[in-house]
Amino acid sequence: MKSHLHNVLSLSTNVVGPLIMFLAFATATVSIPACAQDIWQIDPKHSVATLSLGSGANQLQIGLARVSGEVVFESSDPGDPIVTLKVFGDARKADYASMSFISKSSALTADGKLTIIGDLSVIHVERSVTMEPSEAYAGPQYGDPVTYTNTRQVTVVFSDPHGLASQNGVMHFLGTSTVSREDFPQFLDALTLADWPTQLINDEKCKTPSMIGEDYHGADCTGAVIANVSNAVVSTGAPSGEGYYGFEPVISPDRNKATISLDLKLEEILASPTVSR
Repeated sequence: MKSHLHNVLSLSTNVVGPLIMFLAFATATVSIPACAQDIWQIDPKHSVATLSLGSGANQLQIGLARVSGEVVFESSDPGDPIVTLKVFGDARKADYASMSFISKSSALTADGKLTIIGDLSVIHVERSVTMEPSEAYAGPQYGDPVTYTNTRQVTVVFSDPHGLASQNGVMHFLGTSTVSREDFPQFLDALTLADWPTQLINDEKCKTPSMIGEDYHGADCTGAVIANVSNAVVSTGAPSGEGYYGFEPVISPDRNKATISLDLKLEEILASPTVSR
């Protein structure tokens, strides 16, 4: 009898112990709250970065760029999105720059703005150019590209995510960041030294005239203009006088600061439940 009872108790311990552990784990797993992620893709054909020298009202726009990437909102906390951006101009140029941004933390300000701190990387690509005019000259010859990358932490101030209105799965997300030369000199160099476009055109098609004469003004291009550099200008002299040299910007910006302003068009691509522990 004692031996039989001992066997029963041993069996109970071996079976009930793991069963209790399984039930405890199952209960803990069920109690883990699930929150949905809303993933929004940035439309590069309609998302624009405006690059300026100076800050605030004292900004001189010097170029434009397209923006791609994505923004991920947590349904439980839209004030803490994950933002990944790539800012790029014309990679066909021999000497060009691009930028990327990856968010690390965020916080809502008292006035409802969203401040996002993250790593801004400036990628500068240089290629040597050889031009030797001769009878067989066929244009400049470019060497292999050399890439330089510099990264600093910056703060981007976005519009209040709670107030974003989605229409047919599309919404706009506005942000801006101002950086000083002291904190990130390569950022200002990328803006001032690279050849950024002053106009962005979708579906651009250019055709060179078959006959080139004295009135040649370049290729004829068509397409939908989505953005232009816009600066207030004044004439430098009387239009009919000898001192007339055209127009110059009204603003003389602080060249030790630069600003990037973002106008992002977001398109919802996925809403997936995730488990938060």
